[in-house]
Amino acid sequence: MNVALILAGGVGTRLGAKIPKQFVEVLGKPVLAYTIEAFEKHPEIDAILVACVKPYIDYMWEMKEKYGFSKLKWVTEGGDTFQGSVLNGIRYLEDKAKKSDIVLIHFGASPFITGDIISDCIRVCKEKGNAISTTDFYLLSGKKKIDSSVSDPENYTEEYINRDTVAIMNTPHAFNYGFVADMYKEAIETGIIDTVEPHTTTLMYAMGKKIYFAMGSQNNIKITRKEDLELFEGYVLEQQRKSQDIVNGDVVVFLADGFEECEGLLIVDLLRRSGLKVVMASIMGRRDVKSSREILIHADCLAENVDYNSAKMIVLPGGRLGTKNLSKSDIVIEQCKNFAEEKYVAAVCAAPSILAGLDLMKKATVHPDFKNHMGKVEVTNESVVVDGNIITGQGLGSTIPFSLELINVLYGEDIMKRISREICYNCQDCSGFAYKPI
Repeated sequence: MNVALILAGGVGTRLGAKIPKQFVEVLGKPVLAYTIEAFEKHPEIDAILVACVKPYIDYMWEMKEKYGFSKLKWVTEGGDTFQGSVLNGIRYLEDKAKKSDIVLIHFGASPFITGDIISDCIRVCKEKGNAISTTDFYLLSGKKKIDSSVSDPENYTEEYINRDTVAIMNTPHAFNYGFVADMYKEAIETGIIDTVEPHTTTLMYAMGKKIYFAMGSQNNIKITRKEDLELFEGYVLEQQRKSQDIVNGDVVVFLADGFEECEGLLIVDLLRRSGLKVVMASIMGRRDVKSSREILIHADCLAENVDYNSAKMIVLPGGRLGTKNLSKSDIVIEQCKNFAEEKYVAAVCAAPSILAGLDLMKKATVHPDFKNHMGKVEVTNESVVVDGNIITGQGLGSTIPFSLELINVLYGEDIMKRISREICYNCQDCSGFAYKPI
């Protein structure tokens, strides 16, 4: 079980609001609701616990009902400090979590959190036992002469800090439950917890624990001041604008610079003839994609604007450069893994090598030049190979039978045969057949 422990115990005096900052509304919705929503939507999160400032505990249950947070299982009272809220949450989970479960601790006032950051924290924690969202430090830096703010006129710097030695750590911070519970037990018994700044990371440093880095982002800021709220409002508005541009379809064909145009467009052509709604999605951050023969193709949308929940299949055209570019796309890799679980993934020419690298199939076909990129996959010389819900095609010359097989698995043999007749594919006698464009 993966549990998100969201800290909402602070009052946020620096914001200057009359209520705790996590409950301040942005476009009619509390900041905390946006934060919870990110974990609610994440497929790897099983349950959510909020450590909440006491006067707002009842409001939390109202928020659960209003926004339909089915994963929000528990609310407990927060502490006076970050560490106090974490400790309350860890104690609350004592009879609910197993030692091997993962707990992700995150600020309730950090609503910029994204799914890929959550995923990577879970991944690293599974490998190392803990993980914290971290970024490199990119700005010039110097050591302050005194501990006060830089706004103090008496403060200055005269000592350079090598920014390459600095890691900027943020939340979420993920732990195996047994690890963090045992650590706090030891810290309390030895009294170490009373000697350090009230944060889990400082406690880990004091106890000689290693802190492992996971993916971070400079955008994942904690709302502290009024200008942070204004920044988040702009972020929400932009997300809303993007959501209005979301495109859905039955099949998504990914396009990247250098894709084999005949493979990509012939697949789109035949699938659309069958009546399937096909979306050409560019992974390049722009809708104009340049094919392997430098033909400019205008995609239907960007890959990030596709509703993948509504799609039944994703398709990867080949092309040497196109395959290389597809293999670098986080969206392509993520969706290949997702679709392989219960939907269909198809790839032709060089592109099956991407699926082989993800260990998604046991048997496949691929362009002969890419056989040595297929790892342990059994490679055949067949034109098309169906291995469960993974369909692969050998190359450009196999694109027609490959496309017909995609129609077959999605629409059935009758539709596949109809399309085959209409395009006179392997047709011995077309007399008497009246072609009607679809």
